[in-house]
Amino acid sequence: MKRRAMLTLGAGAAAFVFAGYSPAVVAADERKGLFATQLADLEPDGMWTIYRRYHLVIVGQRDDAIASGFAVAAVDVLARFLPASRAQLARAPDTRRVGVLLGTNQQDVAIMAAESAEALFLAKPPFEDLRNVPLRLIVSFGSHVLVCRPDFTARHAYLLAQTLVAHNDALPAPATAPAGVVPVHPGSHAFFTSGEMPDE
Repeated sequence: MKRRAMLTLGAGAAAFVFAGYSPAVVAADERKGLFATQLADLEPDGMWTIYRRYHLVIVGQRDDAIASGFAVAAVDVLARFLPASRAQLARAPDTRRVGVLLGTNQQDVAIMAAESAEALFLAKPPFEDLRNVPLRLIVSFGSHVLVCRPDFTARHAYLLAQTLVAHNDALPAPATAPAGVVPVHPGSHAFFTSGEMPDE
């Protein structure tokens, strides 16, 4: 890795530093497809939103082995090389559930098949009832993409793209600049066009 990239990655990691909350293991409720932590139930009192503020939760899906593999590998890379992100893995039962979680602002970041991300963005089956879902791309893995909501911090999107690209050897397929119908997140765009890291 280039010296500049190493320095930027080291300095930028501070943007992911969160304080006051201990990491928790995120698991999926097999019966309902709902997310819960093994340490506490964060939903009844609205604490899940706060939890997401202090942990990067990446949603994969159980019915897509490729998406699941990318999600596991991405979380592992981020946990090792961007530890301040406190990356955690959550699994939804299928792509429809991933779309609902993103579309209803229950989750911020997920890995989906590229065609599923496009279908969600365009409200095509199986997402025809989810209109105007604000979706953005962070990186492409070829057949799959790392997506997020547009309000995901630009600096964080930059750091995710930077870290994943820097450790392509630890991923099932290289992380590359995304393209297609779904717009690229401004933070990711800044990284791939050799722009400066966003301030926020």
